[in-house]
Amino acid sequence: MKEVRIGLGGANWMGIYHSIGMTNVRQAYHDVCPVFEAVADVNEAAAKAAAERFGYKKVMTDWHDLVADPDVDLVIIATPNFTHSEIALAAAKAKKHILCEKPMANRLEDGAAMVQAVKEAGVKSLVDFIYTKCPANILAQEMMQSGKLGDFVTFRGEFDCSYCADPTTPATWRQVASIAGTGALGDLTAHVVSMSDMIVGKKIVEVFASWDTAYTSRPDSRDLSKQITVDTDDQIYVIVKYEDGRIGSMSSSRISVARPDSLAYEIQGSKGSVKFELSHINDLQYYSNDCDPKERGYKTIKGNTRNGDYANFCGTDELGISYGDVMAIQAHDILTAITEDRDVKIDIAYGHYVDRILAAIEKSANENRWVAVEEIQP
Repeated sequence: MKEVRIGLGGANWMGIYHSIGMTNVRQAYHDVCPVFEAVADVNEAAAKAAAERFGYKKVMTDWHDLVADPDVDLVIIATPNFTHSEIALAAAKAKKHILCEKPMANRLEDGAAMVQAVKEAGVKSLVDFIYTKCPANILAQEMMQSGKLGDFVTFRGEFDCSYCADPTTPATWRQVASIAGTGALGDLTAHVVSMSDMIVGKKIVEVFASWDTAYTSRPDSRDLSKQITVDTDDQIYVIVKYEDGRIGSMSSSRISVARPDSLAYEIQGSKGSVKFELSHINDLQYYSNDCDPKERGYKTIKGNTRNGDYANFCGTDELGISYGDVMAIQAHDILTAITEDRDVKIDIAYGHYVDRILAAIEKSANENRWVAVEEIQP
């Protein structure tokens, strides 16, 4: 079995989930083996905890050491947004493959440089649009592309979370624009854009957005006796126009009291509709006009071994896979791209494409007008 040696940059929330995904690859697949080589974090205690939990051989506090390590093949960039481009450029120069968090870069110029660096280095890359790997969403894509839903009519997507619903929750880097870029837009709406792009299969060409920061100051997580000004968005609403003239909507919130972690969408076609909600990650709701009108209504398509990589985790239908399993599907994609020397669809070039759409949304929210995506150039 071929091995790929992993170097993790950032040992907190998403770094841990990427490590869980890599662990699950070992259990679910039999064609590639990730080796936990090194972990780096400015918080040495967090790095040591990750090393103990997952078996990383080396602990570092400087990402430069991680990128320079000759024993590392793949660098996972799970650090704050403003560091992504610098680490990715260094990793590409060192001929390391890259798995990068989204949003990919705070500035489009940096994203364009990342695309060029990866291309010139000839390394593989993947950006963490994890929900594109969910078997239920792959089924939705197949149903849309096959014509089962008919002609596309509209898309409605939302991603609500409660991690900042309490106004006394201390501010972290996500509340600071110079570090995070944007708030709910980059953290959450990016995933909604990727869902639309994957399943609808039509490009977004124009956007109109409005955003809001409900809690403009919070305790500073570094010193709770002090307050910090919040200058990133807590919630955002967007109307999008597609290349065929159809319209849709997107919204995201990090201050939703009732929804701890709720990605959802509904796609309507001329013959039917599908909808998905993350809390039912194994299920797809399907509505069809192709039946007796008195029998119409959404039906549930349960987790199915014929969809995506579901069968790698479950021997029969309806047993159910987890978020960590979907992380493994994504991890397997970049690992086998490396060992088989093949392309990845959701790569850094794709991440830059999504960043352009996010930049158009940000411009619209700031200027209170429709913004064409083609206005946004790197």
